[in-house]
Amino acid sequence: MSCIMSETMIKNLIPIALILVLITMPGWTQDENNAFDYLPGNNFLGGWFTTDNAILLQPEDAAFLVGSDYGLLREYNLVWYATETYTNFNDELTIEIFEFDSGNDAYGFYGLSPIPYAETDPETGIVVDPYGIPPPAKIDTIRLIGTEFLEGYKGRFYFRIRQPDYPETLIQAGTYLLMNLPGMAMPSEMVSILPADDRIMGTERYFKGPIALDLLLQWNEDDVLGFDEYEWEAVAAEYRLGGGEYYLLVIARYDDTDTPTAISRRLLSYFQDYDFETIIAPPTSGGHHPRAFKNDFAIAFWPDGDKIWLLWDLTNEQALLTAIQNR
Repeated sequence: MSCIMSETMIKNLIPIALILVLITMPGWTQDENNAFDYLPGNNFLGGWFTTDNAILLQPEDAAFLVGSDYGLLREYNLVWYATETYTNFNDELTIEIFEFDSGNDAYGFYGLSPIPYAETDPETGIVVDPYGIPPPAKIDTIRLIGTEFLEGYKGRFYFRIRQPDYPETLIQAGTYLLMNLPGMAMPSEMVSILPADDRIMGTERYFKGPIALDLLLQWNEDDVLGFDEYEWEAVAAEYRLGGGEYYLLVIARYDDTDTPTAISRRLLSYFQDYDFETIIAPPTSGGHHPRAFKNDFAIAFWPDGDKIWLLWDLTNEQALLTAIQNR
């Protein structure tokens, strides 16, 4: 299973921003908020001050943030990007703020960052918190990535903070942004269609386009779900199956009930063309009849009204059949 953005990628992205020159966005006036209005000022945390190196970028100029893929920023409707570096005269702290067109977009972009896989404690059988965040930051809207980065979202905003030496400072800075950015931290309403049973809370992701989804599923850019042809949106989450088994559930929603049936036929051809072996699968608990395949991993899919369900990355046939019966 693949993470969407590697920690190494994030580490390599932030220093690049600091060598860019300031780009002024057209259309702003003194009466309108812009990116700089949401960057913290001097001494926003005790002893931390701006270095007056703030950068403001339009979406097309910020593609370096996601591997030079402007299409990914366009999928999530980025409006602007801003960054500033702060110093306590011994160390530096960098804050990046992305504003998107909607809270759904910001939440979706938040889900592109690494989501560590949950593990089961062999002695207690309890699923370990996949993030390992200290209690003060154990909330759904911010999370630590290792000990050097913190990310979060609120309203239309996604933010990323880097400070390699002081995790406590990351948490304090993240909390400050959550308190001062406008809007509310709400997941996409699409998340509500994901089954709650056995879902690993906090692994939910929301997709607005094929580039983001390809990063998760690694379709090799094959648009098998028809996202370039149809109006759609999708959600995904990790689920625990028992016995240390985990899998990914993806649900894509279209504008009508005919498209999922057509997409199901396309998926059938896709897996047959790639020489996946067919698995005879029982009906789901909801009475749907899935198509199932296995190769290096096992998958299944079925149409359901205006949606298509996809079970992904099961380790073997028996695990897949169990997951199908649970759905």
